[in-house]
Amino acid sequence: MKTAEKILVTSLDLFNQHGESNVSSVDIAVELDISPGNLYYHFKGKEVIVAALFDLYKNQIDTAFNSAANKDLSIEEFFYFLYVILEKGHHFQFLFHNQANLAENYPLVAKKFKLLILSQEKSIEKLITFFIQNGSLKASFHQGIQIVELVGLVFTQSANYYALKGQNISDETHLYKGLATILFAVLPYINLPPGELHHLQDAIATQTLVSALGAS
Repeated sequence: MKTAEKILVTSLDLFNQHGESNVSSVDIAVELDISPGNLYYHFKGKEVIVAALFDLYKNQIDTAFNSAANKDLSIEEFFYFLYVILEKGHHFQFLFHNQANLAENYPLVAKKFKLLILSQEKSIEKLITFFIQNGSLKASFHQGIQIVELVGLVFTQSANYYALKGQNISDETHLYKGLATILFAVLPYINLPPGELHHLQDAIATQTLVSALGAS
């Protein structure tokens, strides 16, 4: 692994553990056992590292959404896709820790983040509209928009909610809790055979959705 890649990996780990605002460029250099000058050679300040990490996150999110856009997803596959997005957010969780701090210290990153969220909403709206049109969801246009907003709230705020409650967010448990919240809200509108619906509910409740669909 090249030095620049090591810097990004180490920075991400430190930011996620301690919060970006509590980690300095010197801290990153010390963790890597390199000089601050060597770090500065690759990244001209912490703001450049934060911007690079956001770009990595955005690229992963864009890839996932582009993949979903090119498929006719089933409802179960849609929930697997939601898990993938939640998981990517988990890997870059420092971006969600303190949005006010992010906006104040990194306005360009915050602006890009806002555009990314708006783009995500449009993509989720297209998927929800697809399900309404094919009868998988029995919902009105307005109800569909409310579902889209709920998904966005879970994407951006669920980890903070569980952390504030003192719950461990280091593993996949809180990701499944986010999925369960979305399923609970969408459940009255889902139009699936009872067997398929029960299978989806069970896969989320037992945290086996990813192992079942991810291997397929």
